[in-house]
Amino acid sequence: MKVRYQTPSAIFAIILSKDGQQILLQQRQNTGYQDGAYDLAATGHVEAGESLPQALCRELAEELGITVVPDDLEFVTMIHKHDLDTDNVYFNGYFKVLNYTGTPQVMEPHKNAGLSWWSRDQLPTTLINDRKLALDLYDQHIPYYELGWS
Repeated sequence: MKVRYQTPSAIFAIILSKDGQQILLQQRQNTGYQDGAYDLAATGHVEAGESLPQALCRELAEELGITVVPDDLEFVTMIHKHDLDTDNVYFNGYFKVLNYTGTPQVMEPHKNAGLSWWSRDQLPTTLINDRKLALDLYDQHIPYYELGWS
């Protein structure tokens, strides 16, 4: 019997300032993936039994200490990513956070070296490439993209 391919899923939060001109980013550390690089403010894996929005709400609470309900998330894009360096494949779901309760803060200092607001026009050069791509897809209203497939 043929075994079906199983692909992990990850979720990513796009948190913009009220005027939409700045985005909240974190600097990764001690994760084993892109340490030292900038990433979207909250990211994580989808666990068994979770929808994408449920997983992101959980991650936002765990990583930033803010409360978000699924209705306060807006789907932005999905990137079906094949990382050619590692041969890992992911479905990456990106959501804009429309509303939240609390103040974003670093709740996992062992993995997050700090949060900072960046101008959408002057993002750090060390922003992880596919995160930058997701922001470009968001700006262009492109809901699905394939990365790393021939």
